[in-house]
Amino acid sequence: MASAERVPAGVTSRDIDVHGVRTRVFEVDPRNGRTPLILLHGGGLDSALVSYGSALVSLGRRRRVIAPDLPGYGDSAFPDSSFSVPWYGDWVAELIRGYGFDGFDRVDLGGLSLGGWITLEVAINHPDVVRRIIAINAGGITEKFTLMRTVKWLAHHPRLQRRINRLSVGMGRRLTRLQLRAGLGMKNASALTDDLIDAVIVSGRRPRAGEAFTATQRWALDAGPEGLSLVAKLPQINANTLILAGRDDPLVPAADSIRASQAVRDGQLRVLESCGHWLVRDRPTEFVDAVDQFMDAP
Repeated sequence: MASAERVPAGVTSRDIDVHGVRTRVFEVDPRNGRTPLILLHGGGLDSALVSYGSALVSLGRRRRVIAPDLPGYGDSAFPDSSFSVPWYGDWVAELIRGYGFDGFDRVDLGGLSLGGWITLEVAINHPDVVRRIIAINAGGITEKFTLMRTVKWLAHHPRLQRRINRLSVGMGRRLTRLQLRAGLGMKNASALTDDLIDAVIVSGRRPRAGEAFTATQRWALDAGPEGLSLVAKLPQINANTLILAGRDDPLVPAADSIRASQAVRDGQLRVLESCGHWLVRDRPTEFVDAVDQFMDAP
């Protein structure tokens, strides 16, 4: 098994400084002058390559695509931070402003799960940096979820959570695959290739894997309803918005995504059938098609 996630052919990587955080970014640039797209991964043991991987190549045929490892994830530094969603929102806005998109004052921004939550946060509080947004099974639109008390208890016992994370990726491919299918509602079993499972295991074995997400959960749960939900603020979003949802998502019910699409002023909705929470990996072809159609629309 490899000791690092494999960077797909055609994808470049480098480190940049964003808001004082050393940040690993992955990029495909066809240099065709279209509005750049930034993609944010989810929480837990995720990273840019774990969630997006070859999708960067597929989407990069049409436009410049950048996927950063969020602070505390992947190959980015683990900063001394509150790890709140507003903090991540400020960090993403700083990344966009400082990246150097010649000729573009605004970019397109998409995110999965936690990344979707951050995307909505940016659209609400930093509207000057985004043109269109894509929220994929986004956090921040579900006010209650299964085992909330258990999750909150674990968030306040980070050592135990670290042990659970280590255990979850220490039992080999077969059990890791079963966990992903059960926990994320994965319907497309063929998508869970050995390469993807290995990438998840490598990510989960990083020294501080999962700690940033646990800290973010702790912030959200301690903040109460205002921390857990952006629903009341969704009408403030002016960017053209696509809400992408998996019909069988066990974490963010499709009904909540439908409600969110109706709350946004210029919201569109696409629900993928037979699809769980990890939509990008569960239905990769449909994901790329949905993004291209939305981004190419007038």
